[in-house]
Amino acid sequence: MEFPWLVWLETCESTNTWALHHADQLYGGQVIYTQAQTRGRGQYNRAWQSPKGVLTASFILPQSAAIVAPSVQAGIAVMRALSGLRPTVERHLQLKWPNDVMVQGKKLAGILCERRSPWLVVGVGLNRCVDVAAMGLPQAISLHTLLHSPEAVPTDLELLAAIRAELLWCWQQSQGVQITAQRDFLRGRSLTLVQGAQRWQGIGVGISDRGTLQVRLSNGEVREFSSGHVIYNA
Repeated sequence: MEFPWLVWLETCESTNTWALHHADQLYGGQVIYTQAQTRGRGQYNRAWQSPKGVLTASFILPQSAAIVAPSVQAGIAVMRALSGLRPTVERHLQLKWPNDVMVQGKKLAGILCERRSPWLVVGVGLNRCVDVAAMGLPQAISLHTLLHSPEAVPTDLELLAAIRAELLWCWQQSQGVQITAQRDFLRGRSLTLVQGAQRWQGIGVGISDRGTLQVRLSNGEVREFSSGHVIYNA
């Protein structure tokens, strides 16, 4: 089966970096994919490990002012894709604001959104069938572990097609963020939000329809944050 929207690279440093460098040659709906990413990047330019068994891809979407929180919306799209492919996983999936998909308190997928006019590049790294214990990643989990069988894990192509479809649907709808309380990983958790030299401590209250994180501070004030690094208590 051919996928005209798929750009399959034998290897590259980072699918996001490749997409940003080739933005003038791309069109909306394309997917940049490789099984050998050598220098993956996460939020705040952290290194992202990409061993065999980790799905690494970048999805090309039009920039849109109607999408108020791209990383949050993309995280919801990834959860919808996984739930559609394997309904049994739906009850386990949560979103940790602003860009991580969590399962059982561990990271299943990370998202990195970057802009290069006229596109938004949505990078997704998803632990598909990797042995996270052997890799020394105690805070990570894979679909293999969740589904208890390698045969039950969707293929890379199935995942790419499903995530692409959900992202395109989300961008076409252009609606506010819609996430239920049980899907909100930080709701009710003690956390510290860091922005540069500033730090705020409080309890997660929820994610607003604008995609902001709502935190109840120690003085009782509920404050909204549109960016920042979250440190939370397990």
